[in-house]
Amino acid sequence: MGAVRPRLRHLPRRPPSGVPPPWSPSRRRAWPATSPDHRELLDSGLCDAVVVSSPNMTHSEILMDIIGYAKPHHVLVEKPLCTTVQDCEKVIEAAKQRPDILVQVGLEYRYMPPVAKLIDTVKSGTLGQVRMVAIREHRFPFLVKVNNWNRFNCNSGGTLVEKCCHFFDLIRLFADANPVRVMASGAIDVNHKDEVYHGKVPDIIDNAYVIIEFDNGCRGMLDLCMFAEGSRNEQEISVVGDTGKVQTDAFTILIFEN
Repeated sequence: MGAVRPRLRHLPRRPPSGVPPPWSPSRRRAWPATSPDHRELLDSGLCDAVVVSSPNMTHSEILMDIIGYAKPHHVLVEKPLCTTVQDCEKVIEAAKQRPDILVQVGLEYRYMPPVAKLIDTVKSGTLGQVRMVAIREHRFPFLVKVNNWNRFNCNSGGTLVEKCCHFFDLIRLFADANPVRVMASGAIDVNHKDEVYHGKVPDIIDNAYVIIEFDNGCRGMLDLCMFAEGSRNEQEISVVGDTGKVQTDAFTILIFEN
């Protein structure tokens, strides 16, 4: 959201209004029109659409209030939608009852130039039927957040939700199918083990393997390591079909045809 905020200032018509984060530097840089909470913002009548970019564990309550508000407000929520399956189902069901509003989740990895090209290649049929999707992310640990709320599963939903929802979205997009079976293994091996917050040690995993099987026979795999700072390629994606393969890192895309 930090990269988006300056661009919002260039939108036409009235300046955006919002709820300032509970952090004094953010308040000093906030927009002229702010509200102390999302309910007052909705009551103000100042906006037609809402961007929810608050900590993950607050999404469910905020979304339910927006969706249930009498005046329709379109809403874009930063990933993840919610931190639990139950809350996601509740929000989805509520949104279905409001055909007058659009509820979207921001999964911006789809729009990174190399990934966008990869998506176009897969959709073109060049690879034939997609059989395998593999994504590797070997990167640095989670960055510092306000009060480091992202160090605990109860706040973020866990590493595979907070960070890897981008990759599960892409794997499902490439497979063009729904998952039927998931196998995974992860651990807390290196990161944040010496940190303590309110007497508690962080419980988020820092590495994992995940395999997903889809109802059309396609399989996807995620290889995650959060203590591999300095890797040549932080992210690598490959998609293999029965007539070709495409792969990309952060800078290049390669296409191989049989």
